[in-house]
Amino acid sequence: MLKRLRAKLFISIAVAALIGVAFSLYANTEQLKESIATFDYEVLPAVLILTLLNYLIRFVRWEYYLRSLGIHIPRGESFGIFMSSLSMSVTPGKMGEVIKSYFLKSLSSIPISKSAPIVVAERVTDLLALLAISVAGAYSIGYEKKLIFVFILIFVAGIALIAHRPTSRRIMVLLSRVRFLSKWTKLFENAYESSRTMLTGRVLTVSILLGLLAWFSECVGFLLVLAGLGIHLKLLSASFIYSFSTVVGALSFLPGGLGVTDTSLAGLLLLAKIPKAASVAATFIIRASTLWFGVIIGAGVLSYMQKRYAAALKEKIESN
Repeated sequence: MLKRLRAKLFISIAVAALIGVAFSLYANTEQLKESIATFDYEVLPAVLILTLLNYLIRFVRWEYYLRSLGIHIPRGESFGIFMSSLSMSVTPGKMGEVIKSYFLKSLSSIPISKSAPIVVAERVTDLLALLAISVAGAYSIGYEKKLIFVFILIFVAGIALIAHRPTSRRIMVLLSRVRFLSKWTKLFENAYESSRTMLTGRVLTVSILLGLLAWFSECVGFLLVLAGLGIHLKLLSASFIYSFSTVVGALSFLPGGLGVTDTSLAGLLLLAKIPKAASVAATFIIRASTLWFGVIIGAGVLSYMQKRYAAALKEKIESN
């Protein structure tokens, strides 16, 4: 499993490199270099700290989910499992994060079917939290009321669908009648049913609140990146651009939203009257400070986890 995920990771890195080249040519390589050269790197430590805060809050949510399912493992082991999954953030749909379930099964004999729903719940609550931030940001910058209404409608509908099982099942039945969606509906139905414990009531509320705190910290980091480039936007305006672009990238199901999130970030900055080179520079810096920073940390922790628990993993694999 790990070998397959690594192969996908390397492919994603190659794709990211090509996207970077394309963006550089679009922004004019020389102007882009000049823009990046003007960046105030003194703000970079604060940006990375805010990114780490995002990871730590999401780890708290991971622990909360584990306890909700009655899964109890040593805190250090749990932290290593969670952080190692960051290395797989650029796998399609982030499904490489199922590596968490792989480790739980290998180290603690916890069935994948019991822990995998956590990955589904994490993605759903991340999207809901990011949508909430998008709504607040869109309102603050005076976007058309119709657009804000659509955001609110999607947010409320998302929570309502999650909470009301009969309606969710009826929608899945309707979707199953659509030819190109029919092959996915069974997968979605199974994921929904297995994740209901974490997508209702108090667990859903707490996890969305934690998601809001986690992602808002990265929005603040994005604001600092813009400030470091001499770009001055209001916090909620920057939050809208960052959160909306992240949602668009997540819904694309491309590895880490590669290309889609980047294009959305740069495009929205251009709409905000930010020069082309500065928009692309801001996109490069924030993606390096969030997505790729996490991949590097995750890769290091994954390597440690494999060495630390090599004997246990080998014994489990051989027994299977």
